[in-house]
Amino acid sequence: MLALRVTRDLFVSALGDLRRSWKVLAITDLAYKAIAFALLMPATTLVLYWLRAGTSQRVVADTDIAMFFLTTPAGIVTLILGGSLIVAITAVEASCLMAVAVGQSQGVSLNGRGALRFGAANALNVLRLSGHMVLRVILGVLPFALAAGVVYMLLLRAHDINYYLAKHPPEFWIAALLIGLIGIGLALLLARTIARWAFAWPLVVFEQVHPRQALGESARRAAGSYGLILASLALWAVAAFVLTSTLTWLMRSIGLWIAPSVAGSLSLLLLFLSLWILVASALLLAVNVVNFSLFALVLTRLYQRLAQRTPASLAQYAGEVWGIRLTGPSGIGVLSLIVLGMGGVAALAFLATRNQAPVVVISHRGASAVAPENTLAAFRLAAEQRTDLVELDVQESSDGQVLVAHDADLMKVSGNPAHIWNTDAATLRAIDIGTYRDPRYAAERVPTLAEALAACKGRCKVLVELKSYGHNQQLEERVVQIVEAAGMVNECEFMSMDHDMARKLKQLRPSWRVGFLVAKGMGDLTELNGDFLAVEASMASRRFIRRAHRAGQDVYIWTVNDAAWMLVGLTRGVDGLITDHPDLARRVITARARMSEPQRLLVAMLIRFGATAQAVETEDALRP
Repeated sequence: MLALRVTRDLFVSALGDLRRSWKVLAITDLAYKAIAFALLMPATTLVLYWLRAGTSQRVVADTDIAMFFLTTPAGIVTLILGGSLIVAITAVEASCLMAVAVGQSQGVSLNGRGALRFGAANALNVLRLSGHMVLRVILGVLPFALAAGVVYMLLLRAHDINYYLAKHPPEFWIAALLIGLIGIGLALLLARTIARWAFAWPLVVFEQVHPRQALGESARRAAGSYGLILASLALWAVAAFVLTSTLTWLMRSIGLWIAPSVAGSLSLLLLFLSLWILVASALLLAVNVVNFSLFALVLTRLYQRLAQRTPASLAQYAGEVWGIRLTGPSGIGVLSLIVLGMGGVAALAFLATRNQAPVVVISHRGASAVAPENTLAAFRLAAEQRTDLVELDVQESSDGQVLVAHDADLMKVSGNPAHIWNTDAATLRAIDIGTYRDPRYAAERVPTLAEALAACKGRCKVLVELKSYGHNQQLEERVVQIVEAAGMVNECEFMSMDHDMARKLKQLRPSWRVGFLVAKGMGDLTELNGDFLAVEASMASRRFIRRAHRAGQDVYIWTVNDAAWMLVGLTRGVDGLITDHPDLARRVITARARMSEPQRLLVAMLIRFGATAQAVETEDALRP
């Protein structure tokens, strides 16, 4: 009870500090955020780009990301330096705000300029300390990551990972339990580390403790008070979450209430959208300032209570009041320009995609939401549902046959552990891969690529994904032969997550349409020089899509199985939707094409602010 009371009193004291000094804290934090946005973050991005550009890996994607950071000198340096810069930017911001509170306790009135000067004077030492912290955290996390890797290797390597994720056999739950325990251990270690290092930044900036010694000195002073430190920070985190969530809900509710009533006029909707963006952005920024200021004040109160030493005087950083006046005609003019600017941005974002080319529907492994994936039944059903392309996966059997299968084995679709690469085609094609979906598909077998192409010919095009599990013989050459023999050169597109395979296929047939499949990536993916990029849906921001289009590349997103994400993609300007539900995708595309520009803008607005469910409801309501 005593600890809870102390935590409560400390938090209340921090709130009092915020109430007394909110003006200078707000000015300081806003000024710092502006500097960080304009100078520090671009500089950090430039440094990281320079490090990556110095290697042969200008673009790093998927599993190569982990290997880049863990095994290459440039990757390790990038991880440490990049992490240090990001941590230092946050730490200097906190230091500026803490200086205001510490100065107040000393009877020194620091203004925004003085607080920023204080932060700048200590920035180098904060960066050095951040480097020590990041390096130690990485070294501390490594044993846990290795332990999780050992669990994966021992329990989840016998079959394709998709089998474990889909079927959840006993070994999956054992692995989940063990990895969960490892995660709990890591969380406890990180919590203890946070408590031990809570005073490292204050010690460096207020007592000029050497960065190399600050972590040890912080641990000494924090000893015996870990509970108080963690409880205080947890209370702040809960308060910040509640405040941010409440404001977000309120602004979203207001938008959803008013926007539909003005959707009949593009001008009115743009005006409302501009005002809404302005007010919402201002309020969210204010909440961010309040939350971070409160964090700095809670940390200051903890430091003052437990530091056991008086910090050096901050009198040299005192100065005249620094303020910004936004009242009267000048203020009204500035705000009007901001409103108009927001409206212009909204209008341009909308107009940029209103006349986009027709979006293609790509059925993922056929109509796999209904029929068994990668079967002739799934391909025929997708064609009946008016898909533009059927996406299918190919790999080689042990006797060199090109078969249509996604996983390395057939465990997920049949319970049979046979691996594609070390089993002959005749054996594989005797296995039932349809009953798992529905007994009426019991006759379905692993099709050859030639059979799949024949099922689609004249009905829809085909998107062939070349799978790589490290055992390919001549997959690219054999795919070329089969496609040409089927007379479907102009009806096929190709892609692979193994970018070397995609490049090899493009070299074999430069005129063919070949793209790159990416789940996660670093760098400019347009440098892959594919005809298209097939990316995980969350990667396809409006900015990413514009950059790809400027490079002459289309963007497909996967795997989008609900109307909300389909609308997100359409609003951002994608060129193709890869989905298990081609019939749903077709309905969404058709309905959106019939909407007026104000109606499309309304739906785009709802999606932009995360109200995807409401956007779907609105799209349904506005459908002619």
